[in-house]
Amino acid sequence: WFAKPFELFIEMYGLPHYGDFDPTFYVAITYSLLFGIMFGDLGQGLVLVIGGFALWKWKKMTLAAVAMRIGLFSMFFGTMFGSFFGDEEILTPFFTDVLGLAEKPFHVMDPGFTMTLLLSAVGLGATLILVSIFLNIISRIKKKDWAAAFFSQNGLAGFIFYGSAIGMATSEMLLQIPVANQLTIGAFIIVPLLIILMHVPLKNLVHKVSITPHEGWGGYLVESIFELLEIVLSFVTNTMSFLRVGGFVLSHAGMMVVVMTLKEMTGSAGLLVLIIGNIFVIALEGLIVGIQTLRLQYYEMFSRYFEGGGKKYIPTTLLNQ
Repeated sequence: WFAKPFELFIEMYGLPHYGDFDPTFYVAITYSLLFGIMFGDLGQGLVLVIGGFALWKWKKMTLAAVAMRIGLFSMFFGTMFGSFFGDEEILTPFFTDVLGLAEKPFHVMDPGFTMTLLLSAVGLGATLILVSIFLNIISRIKKKDWAAAFFSQNGLAGFIFYGSAIGMATSEMLLQIPVANQLTIGAFIIVPLLIILMHVPLKNLVHKVSITPHEGWGGYLVESIFELLEIVLSFVTNTMSFLRVGGFVLSHAGMMVVVMTLKEMTGSAGLLVLIIGNIFVIALEGLIVGIQTLRLQYYEMFSRYFEGGGKKYIPTTLLNQ
């Protein structure tokens, strides 16, 4: 029930082949999660839920059903951020008086929170990329495509390299725990990269054919070294792309600060300014965040585990009609 409307996004990219992994549920959860974080506001999320429900009942629009679901996540993260139609303090008594906390969990507009927010966004992105690679490994194993499952950048070799690089960077820079040395770098960084570099000869070995590439060793190594550099850069750029998650959290909060400031400046017309400002932010920011979330799905995640290119099943009874 929850995932079905998100089939729209899968169909836009391409249907899975028969027997392939159907990513609809995974997309539904991750899309809602990313949208909710970037568009966290309890009041505006409630508007999405109510508006989506109304349009779904009236027009049966698939996007309206999606809006209902992502609105729920916006409400949840809006509550965590303590934001209600742009008011960053109205929910604070709920945390202090009702829940007995010292303050609300997150202060988005606090300059000291910015770096934590951006690092958390990168951490979330790295986690989603690792999950996407893991899904690809499982899918390739089911197809008995052993070479792609173990030797490719989106296989076990890529999973070990990327996971180790992220783990070492986190341990060294954030936790101040020295884990990078010649042994760990060699075993978990260099060896996986060499496996990715030699994935074609290894694939030939699995298929019990000549391990010599068809273009010869010289041409293969030159081409593969450049491809390996591109693979490493793609890991970096894919990870950094998730900085936009933290950026849009700040952008959304910043836009609402502008709206609240205008409300205070306009006196008796403040309520009207607040309503118009919220409508503007919901329409503009909601559209932009929705597109950016879809971009993260297609470019940073789908490219790791999903090919598309399948054909929709149509029963022969319908064809005959």
